[in-house]
Amino acid sequence: LPKLSEGVSLETLRAEAQGHQTSPPARYTEATLVKALEERGIGRPSTYAATVGTIQDRGYVRTRGSALIPTWLAFAVTQLLERHFPRLVDYDFTASMEEGLDAIARGDEQRVAWLQRFYFGDEATSTEGLRDLVQDLGEIDARAVSAVETGDGTVVRVGRYGPYVEVPGEDGQPRRATVPDDIAPDEMTAAKAEELLTVAADDGRVLGTDPGTGHDIVPRAGRYG
Repeated sequence: LPKLSEGVSLETLRAEAQGHQTSPPARYTEATLVKALEERGIGRPSTYAATVGTIQDRGYVRTRGSALIPTWLAFAVTQLLERHFPRLVDYDFTASMEEGLDAIARGDEQRVAWLQRFYFGDEATSTEGLRDLVQDLGEIDARAVSAVETGDGTVVRVGRYGPYVEVPGEDGQPRRATVPDDIAPDEMTAAKAEELLTVAADDGRVLGTDPGTGHDIVPRAGRYG
């Protein structure tokens, strides 16, 4: 480059626009999840298999190939914990708990005293205990914590029979549609939600009559198709 100073005019020889697209991080696999736990000091080698098994058994993740796909239930549970029990789901808190349990196992910490601090709190460090954290469980709005916003005006709620998408209707009544299990949370868009709602609006239409039984033939969109 030539020597430049303020006010010097430059001649543009060539200008080229180049696009850049950032790729999202890869999904966790069992191996990369364990590696992340190790890096944060959470869990121990003897507990990793049980941890991965638990999140699968409870429906927090499902597998797609080797990838672990979080479910809508996982988002709702995480939202509940982060809103009402943020300290208990903090990475540093979890890691420090592991260290405390290790200290008990080594005999460097008294288990009763440790449990008392965990449950009743620690005045020396002004740390709130579990007893105080759970006093207001009855005030938690279950409907609010089970609503997951996708960022484009669409809300997915986790109900008793699975997740469903909900948007306001023109008549003031909400429009709802079941969300199939094969749609991951990061794949739910406004267009996908509208597609599900359109199908749901046609749900229950009589297609004809079964000549063998005389019963109406009705298509319905359910959780599994």
